[in-house]
Amino acid sequence: MEEQAGGTVGVYRNIRNPLVMRSGAEVARFFEGTELLEPGLVPLPVWRPESPVEEEDPHTFSGLAGVGRKA
Repeated sequence: MEEQAGGTVGVYRNIRNPLVMRSGAEVARFFEGTELLEPGLVPLPVWRPESPVEEEDPHTFSGLAGVGRKA
């Protein structure tokens, strides 16, 4: 993934809010201490899809979405 994202990351490297590519495990740590609501931490098109989502190319939708509720 890093090789494919390298060009994009390079564009954002020297701006005020640089782009940081993270793995699913790295994103999941932001939800520690919360109850992760359904459907969990999933690719963007899976979170509240308008219609059923077929298997997507993981590089087309590289973002993850999730909602955590504090207990």
